[in-house]
Amino acid sequence: MKIDLEFIVRFLLAALAVYRVAWFTKEDGPFGIFESIRTYLGKMAAKEIYSSGVQRHGLAWTLAELSNCPHCAGVWLAFLFAPVIIWPGLITDVIIIILALAGIQSLLTRATSEGSDQ
Repeated sequence: MKIDLEFIVRFLLAALAVYRVAWFTKEDGPFGIFESIRTYLGKMAAKEIYSSGVQRHGLAWTLAELSNCPHCAGVWLAFLFAPVIIWPGLITDVIIIILALAGIQSLLTRATSEGSDQ
């Protein structure tokens, strides 16, 4: 793997894309879709509690935790985006650029007074 300017740019764009997608976990989304997903996953995780009150940490619990923590989601998303950085392609580049632009917008909104309440 050669680290050149193209690789660095792709890496930075992917980092912004991961940032944006990870923060989807904390937002309601259009028509409250992400809030509905978080609620559903929370209910599924609650069903994983044994009658003795001990909670087992199964898939539903893991997904519920992941949907409520953008930092945790970012780690797992990085695994998904790493191959896109190493083996680029036209379609993946377009997706990365779109998500990176959304990531820049989100980052700038959070950095300004307009987004200080988030």
